[in-house]
Amino acid sequence: MFFIDSAAAQALVADAGLRDTICPGTISLLGGSPTALGGTAPYTYRWTPTSALSSSTVANPVASPATPTMYYVQVIDAVGDTAIDSVFVDLYSIWAFNAGPDTSMCINESVVIGGPNNSLADGASYSWSPANGLSSTTDPRPICSATVTTIYSLTISSPDCPNKQFEITVTVHPLPSITASPTYATINEGETIPITASGGENYYWTLPLGLSNTLGSLTNAEPTSTTTYTVVGVDQNGCVNYDTVTIIVNPFDEVVMCNSFSPNNDGINDFWYIGNIQKYPDNRLEIYTRTGQQVYAKSGYDNSWDGTNYGDKLPEATYYFTLNLGNGSPPIMGSVTILR
Repeated sequence: MFFIDSAAAQALVADAGLRDTICPGTISLLGGSPTALGGTAPYTYRWTPTSALSSSTVANPVASPATPTMYYVQVIDAVGDTAIDSVFVDLYSIWAFNAGPDTSMCINESVVIGGPNNSLADGASYSWSPANGLSSTTDPRPICSATVTTIYSLTISSPDCPNKQFEITVTVHPLPSITASPTYATINEGETIPITASGGENYYWTLPLGLSNTLGSLTNAEPTSTTTYTVVGVDQNGCVNYDTVTIIVNPFDEVVMCNSFSPNNDGINDFWYIGNIQKYPDNRLEIYTRTGQQVYAKSGYDNSWDGTNYGDKLPEATYYFTLNLGNGSPPIMGSVTILR
């Protein structure tokens, strides 16, 4: 095809040549015989795109594209008339086939290797080695379940083009060693116990019932009955492992008073906890400053005080409380410290 800017006794015509299909790494000669006809010689040539061309200003440059490419030539004659033509240089489909990028996985996992465009098109065949950990040594994209880091070699064959060879490294990460502590512990009902996890970067605790928070390496367990908690740890490679903690709970009816808490919104000890308070639904809690100013009061206290006085944060200090359980027993009095 061609485009002519102006008319002449013999119109200027550009010929970019015939469509060609080549193998990766080979060349195609562009332009016609001749590339310019008509108009007024001499001619100027401008080929685009210029990448993978031996020259962008000659009549018949050599192209060695790495991907299928449409080339355009603009011919300009001595009087400024122009003509344009194009030619497509295709590649056999093997150009798009490869081993894919290096990848990684956690042990006991699987990953698909091989380039996303790999197929059996144009009669392509594949040979992977070693065979260890591969679902097939002849699939375009086999499943890899290696248990150790492995370098795989791939040879891709085609009836039209020379073989292509690649390597891919599959890195296998071990599972993190997640440790939860203590493994076993015994508390009285109403008490809390800190439990911790190590060996990972991120943690998720289950069962959530009775935990002060479910994310992070530290949480407080407040089970009402014997409970086994599981912590799932994830390391920097995204690998996952877990460990367990069992808290044995002895039945206990007395309230358990905590003498401090830290309402800083970190998910740990953000509320003043009174163990077993739920067993005394008719309770009445009142809290005062050292000078006797009441800063909090609640009937049916449910472990919800966050260290505020009508929404205003109270300063770090020691406060004094009176707790009436509502069961006829004498009031319990003591102190609690807010830590910020």
